[in-house]
Amino acid sequence: MNEIARLRELESDCRQRAQSEPEKKWYWLAQAARFEIQANLPADESTSEPNAPEVRLASWPLGEDVRRLD
Repeated sequence: MNEIARLRELESDCRQRAQSEPEKKWYWLAQAARFEIQANLPADESTSEPNAPEVRLASWPLGEDVRRLD
C-alpha cells in the first residue's frame, strides 16, 4: 500500500509542476500518467522498481504553441 501512496503523491506532484512550468507541461503530464498507470496496476504486476519506460520531452521548434486542449 505504501508504494501506491508514493506513486499517487508523485502523480500529484507532476500535475502541479505541469501547471507551474508551462514550457514543460506535456512532459510533466506524461510523467503523471506514467505514475497513475503504475499505481493502478494489480499488486502482483507492480514491483518496487517498475520497468515502465522513461518519458522524455520531445524537441519542439521555438515559436508560438498552436496546439489546443479543447
